[in-house]
Amino acid sequence: MKRYFENGAIAVEGRLADTAYYDVSNNRITAQFDGRGAISKYAVMNKFSVFTNYYSMYSVDGIPMDYSEPTKISMIGKRQIVRIDHAKCSVTITQFLDDTSNAIYVETEVEAKQPISFENTVNFGINYESYVQQLLANRLSAKTIATVLAGFVKSKKNGLTYVDGHWILHGDVLGDFYLDFAISEGARALEAERGFHNQFSYGARLNEGEVKTFRYVVSAGTRNDYTFCDVNEAFRNFDAAKKNAEDYIASLVCPEGSKVAEVKGEDFAQAYYKSLLNCSLSNYKELNRFKGFLAGIVYQFPARTYYRDGYWTVLSVLPVRPDLVRNEIVTLACGINKKGECPSAVKFNFRNYWGNHYDSPSFFVIMLYDYVRQTGDKSILTEECPCGTVIEAARLVLDRLREETDSTGLLVKGGEFNRRDWCDNVFRGKYVTYDEALYARALFAMAELCDAAATGGGDAYYSRYLKVKKAINDLLWDEEKGWFVNYKDEGFVEDNLSIDTVPVILFGLCSQERAVSVLSAMEKYLESDKNKEQIAGDFGTLCVYPFYKRATDIVQKSSLPYYYHNGGDWPYLSCIYAYAKLAYGMDHVYPLTRWFEYNLEQGNYTPVEFFSPVHKQGSLLQAWSSTGAFVMSYPDGKFFEKQLTARKK
Repeated sequence: MKRYFENGAIAVEGRLADTAYYDVSNNRITAQFDGRGAISKYAVMNKFSVFTNYYSMYSVDGIPMDYSEPTKISMIGKRQIVRIDHAKCSVTITQFLDDTSNAIYVETEVEAKQPISFENTVNFGINYESYVQQLLANRLSAKTIATVLAGFVKSKKNGLTYVDGHWILHGDVLGDFYLDFAISEGARALEAERGFHNQFSYGARLNEGEVKTFRYVVSAGTRNDYTFCDVNEAFRNFDAAKKNAEDYIASLVCPEGSKVAEVKGEDFAQAYYKSLLNCSLSNYKELNRFKGFLAGIVYQFPARTYYRDGYWTVLSVLPVRPDLVRNEIVTLACGINKKGECPSAVKFNFRNYWGNHYDSPSFFVIMLYDYVRQTGDKSILTEECPCGTVIEAARLVLDRLREETDSTGLLVKGGEFNRRDWCDNVFRGKYVTYDEALYARALFAMAELCDAAATGGGDAYYSRYLKVKKAINDLLWDEEKGWFVNYKDEGFVEDNLSIDTVPVILFGLCSQERAVSVLSAMEKYLESDKNKEQIAGDFGTLCVYPFYKRATDIVQKSSLPYYYHNGGDWPYLSCIYAYAKLAYGMDHVYPLTRWFEYNLEQGNYTPVEFFSPVHKQGSLLQAWSSTGAFVMSYPDGKFFEKQLTARKK
C-alpha cells in the first residue's frame, strides 16, 4: 500500500482487499472504520462493545465488487473517507462521528459511469459476551436488573418502518440492549437473528452520469439514559453532524515554528500534529460530574481517568482547550481521599482504581501548577472538592507523600513487590529516580502555588524541594556511566539507562553538564538507529537499555526484552525525551517522529500505546501518546522554565 499525507490527513492507496483500521472517538463512544466502509469496532462508554463483526459489501448490477478494485483512503479527525474506482461507477464512502452523539454516520455517494443497479448489503454479529460481562462487572444495580428483566418480557418492536422519508430499522437485541438504524432510500430488512434483523441493504438504479447519495445512521446502547440516540432525529440532522465533523477537523491547526516541518516536510508536520491532537481531544469524556480524559479506547469499562496519563495528555490540550484541562483537574481532585492518597485512576463514579500510587500525587500537583502558570486562572485553587478545595487537596497529597520519605528527603518505595507507578510491570524498590523527580517538581510547584494563592507555607515546601533535589544528585547519579540510575534498593542497584529518568532534566533538577551527559547517553543507547548492539532494528526509542538484569523484578509483558517496560517504545516517553533534547539544543526529531513513521508502516493510523518490532503492540488512539503535539506547540523548549513567582529552581 502507498502511504502519504494530504491536507493534514493520512492517505493510503491500495486495493479493496487492503484494510486501513482507523479509530475514532467522541464524548459517548469509540468506533473503528476498516477502510472498506464497514464498522470494525463500536463501543459505548461504560456500557459494552456492540459488534463481533461487521461486513459492508457493495454490488454493481447484482455482482459484488472484486477485492482488486483500486481504493484511496483518507483519515483525519473523527472521519474516514474511502474512494473505490470501479469500472462502472465511482463510490465514495464517508464515515464519521460528531462531537457528542452516540451515533455513527455513514454516507455513500455513487457516480455512475453507465446505467447501473447499485446496492450495499450490511450484516453483523452481536457481542453478547461483552454485554453480559459488563452487565455483571460494571452495570449491576437494582435499577439496571429491573430494566434488563423488563426488556426480556416486553413486546419487541423489531422491524423496518418508513418515517419522515427514510427507513427506521428498530432492534431490541437483549435485555436493555438496543440497536437502531436509520436508512435512506431502497432499504430492505433481510435476515433476522433472535427476533431482530442483523442484515439489511439499500440501493437504487442510476443512469449514466447520475450521482446518488445514500445515508444511514447507527446507534446502540441502552434506552432512556445518556447513551440513547434517536436515529430518526440523527438522520434528519445528518448535514449538521457532517459539518460538525468538518469544523472539528478545521479546528486542528498546526502551530508554526517547529523543526518537524523543516526536517520532515510541511505535509508530514500537519498530519503528525493533527493526528496527535485529535488523539488527546477524542479521549475527553463527560458523564454527569465526571469530566476528564480516558487513557485510551480500552479504558472505558469502567470509564476512568489516570493521574499520570492525564498529565501527559493535557500538555497537548492546554494551548487549545484549557477549559478541558481545568475539568480534568477538578475530576482528579475528587478522587483523592481524606488521607491524601491518590489511586492510579479515578472512575466515573469517583471511586478509586488501584489505590495509593507513588507518582499520582505528584502528577496532580504538577498538573495544577502547569495549568495555573499557563492560564493565570487562580480560581481553580478554591474550587471545591471532597478534601475541601483543590489547593487543599494538593497540600494534602504532598503531606501524605512525606510520610513515605526517609531522612534523605527521598520517597521510599516500600515493600518487596511494589509496582505502584507507571512502570507497573517492574518491581522497583526504595529510591526510584522517576518517582523522586516527580516528587521534587511537585514540591517546587506547591511552593509556587502557595505563594501565588497567598496561603502561606511556600517556604516549607521549597525547603523540602531543595533537599530532595540534592539527594537525587548525591544518591542516584552514577558518575562512571554518566546517567541517573533507574532505582536503588537495599544492596542492589538497577543501573540501566531508563528513559523515565528524563524528568530530572525536564524539571531542571541537575546541572547542565549532567543533563547533556544523560541526553547524550540516551541518544547513543536508546535511539534504536544508533544502538547497533540491539537486534530489533530501526524502530524508535527504547524505554530502557540494557534490559533489566534481575529476573525477579520483571513480570508479565516486561519479562521479555524489547517488550513493554523492558525496552519497548512508549511514544509519550519518546516525545518528552525529545523535548528535553530540544531544550538543550540537541537534534530531537528522531525520537519525536520515528515511532509515528514506523507505526504508519505497520498500518497503525492512530497513536499507539507502546510497541516493538518483535512483540505485540499496545492499544491505539492512546491519549498520552499525543505528547508530540505538545512538543510542537512549544518549539522554544522552555515550557517547564516559566514560573509563577521569582523563586530560584
